[in-house]
Parts: sequence; C-alpha cells; structure tokens
Amino acid sequence: MLARLGIETTYYDPLIGAGIAGMFRPNTRAVFVEAPGSQSFEMQDVPAIAAAAHARGLTVLMDNTWATPLHFQAFAKGVDLSIQAGTKYIGGHSDLMNGIIVCSQATYPRLHKLWTDMGVSASSDDCFLALRGLRTLAVRLERHTQSALAIAQWLRQRAEVCGHGLKFVAGGYGVGKRDPFAANVAVRSSGESSAEARAQAALRAGSDDVRDQHGV
Repeated sequence: MLARLGIETTYYDPLIGAGIAGMFRPNTRAVFVEAPGSQSFEMQDVPAIAAAAHARGLTVLMDNTWATPLHFQAFAKGVDLSIQAGTKYIGGHSDLMNGIIVCSQATYPRLHKLWTDMGVSASSDDCFLALRGLRTLAVRLERHTQSALAIAQWLRQRAEVCGHGLKFVAGGYGVGKRDPFAANVAVRSSGESSAEARAQAALRAGSDDVRDQHGV
C-alpha cells in the first residue's frame, strides 16, 4: 500500500544505532523503530536513532507494543509517535480489537488530520474493554516478568537449548539492560532437527514443571 502512495522504504540493521544517519536520503521523512524486534528480539538503541533522525528534522515512529509505556517510556527516549496493538497487553483478555497511536504535541496536528480524513475510530465497547485492561496492566506485567525469569532459568539447564534470553539470542544486550522492555523469552535450539524436536518437547513438558515449581 505504501508503494501505491508513492512512499519508498529502506530497511536497516536494527543494531545500527547512530549509524543510521548514513542511510538517510534527501527524501527521507520518517524512521520506524521497534524494540524489541518482533520474533528476532533485537534491542534497538532508540535514543541514538531518534537523535540522529531529529538532527535531520525527521519524525520517529515506534511500535511499543512489546514493552508498553510501563516498561519503555517512548517519548522520554525521543519518539514522536508511539504505536501499540492495544489488543495484546493493554486489552489483556483476548476479547477486543484495538490499535493505539499516542503522539507528541508537535505531531498532533498532522495525526489529527490523518485521523479525520480516514474516518477511523474505535468502538465504545472496545474502548471500555481497553480501559478495563489498563486497570490490571501493571499486575499482569509483573507476573509475566516473574514467569519469564522462571522459564529462562529452567531453559538454562536444558542441553537442547544453545541460547536463551536477549543476551544470547539477539543483539543489543547492553541496550536491553539500560532500557528494560518486556517479559518475553526468546529461545534458540542447536539447529539440528532432532535437537529442535527435543527442545520443543522439553518446552511442552517443562511448562508443567515450571508451573508446579514456581506457580507461573
């Protein structure tokens, strides 16, 4: 759809940091970031990327669904537009469809015009359910964190797993420690099909063990 609107896109290494400045072109208008990256879980240095973008007068958009504002305060890190799938953590009960864009004061006029031109809106029922989810968001994320740590500690003992957690599976470990992001665990098997099958079986069996030992 972006191509039909005449919008060009350039993909970059998520660990590029301030080096992204070397990729800007004369027609670059915005930078889209996500930390951690979906599936691959790299932690981008959002403040460094935002500083480089703002030096060129560019807008920084971020998918902050994984972290939520409780774990990652996007505006304090230089983001101009924070985008979240409210269906996930914010909803929290798998019973609504919701998307959220939160903007800075400087970007509000443009976002408001886009919103009115497109005529999009959330239903009153979905808004009610999202507000309900916000009441328990902090409690749920705290429990998610406890569960993720328990699972990571269990995975550390498994021979089928050669990497677990941000430090081993993806880049940006130092940034991840500086900017805590979410309660998720990434796992990498040894690469052999038999080892992968054993790892999957161990995860299924281990979920019961972890639940019994830690109540997660």
